[in-house]
Amino acid sequence: MAREQLEAFLQIVKADPALLERFSSCPNLNAIADLAANMGYAFSGVDLVRHQAEATLKLSESDLEAAAAGVELQGHLWLAKIVWD
Repeated sequence: MAREQLEAFLQIVKADPALLERFSSCPNLNAIADLAANMGYAFSGVDLVRHQAEATLKLSESDLEAAAAGVELQGHLWLAKIVWD
């Protein structure tokens, strides 16, 4: 159920520039899940991590190389980054 909710939410985000801006300003994946919850969708930040991991595993070698170089790929709404404290 969470997967269907997440995919429906992401489709709406992709189609709505104002919502995409709100989505992009979320500080973490739990905040994205909270934004979605306020709109009636039910999934967690962990569901978002799983979704992104599954999508990453489907990328071609050239897309993986581009992602590693920091290039945003068509259809992806966020980039993962490592922050060392």
